[in-house]
Order: sequence, then structure tokens, then C-alpha cells
Amino acid sequence: MAVCLDYRSVQTTKSRVVVSVRLQLMIIFFLLVILAAKVWIQLKCTNLGYQLAEQREETYSLDMEKRELELQLSVLLRTDNLEKQAISRLGLQALKPEQARRLKY
Repeated sequence: MAVCLDYRSVQTTKSRVVVSVRLQLMIIFFLLVILAAKVWIQLKCTNLGYQLAEQREETYSLDMEKRELELQLSVLLRTDNLEKQAISRLGLQALKPEQARRLKY
């Protein structure tokens, strides 16, 4: 059993979707708004990344400055250094045993 179709007798109908110009313009406008929002968000993320890098750099430099100041403080508060400073700047001398007084209260 063979089926023979004549190509002239077979018709194909194409269904067309009709979209109004107004709807097309609305879709294009909506897509442009979405694209603009995406670009704006990307710019914001980039700017925040730069700000974050600057803050990290500032934090690092402040941390290094803090460490340096702590080191200077520890050097200045050493007892031998305090003794030298008291003698040279203030003219103080070491306490003699007879100058010491015991207070009772």
C-alpha cells in the first residue's frame, strides 16, 4: 500500500502571530530599562570594589602605623630608658636609701 501525495494538493498554512506596534515598542522599552538597570548595577559593583580596595589599603597602613607606635611606646617605657630620660631631662638622681621613708596608714 503506497500513498502518493501530490505536492500541489498539500497546502501548508503558516500561522502568523500579529503583534501591534505599540506592544513591540513597550517590549523594547522594557528591555532597554532592564539593560540600563543591569549596567547601573555593574557600575555600582565596580565602584564598591574600588572603595573596598581603598579601605583595605587604609586599614593596612593604619595597622602598620599602630604596630610602629606600639613598638615606640614599649621602647620608651623600658625602665633603663626611663631612668636615662629622668636623669638627662629632669635632672633626677637615683634614690638613696636614707631618702626613702616608709609610710604607715
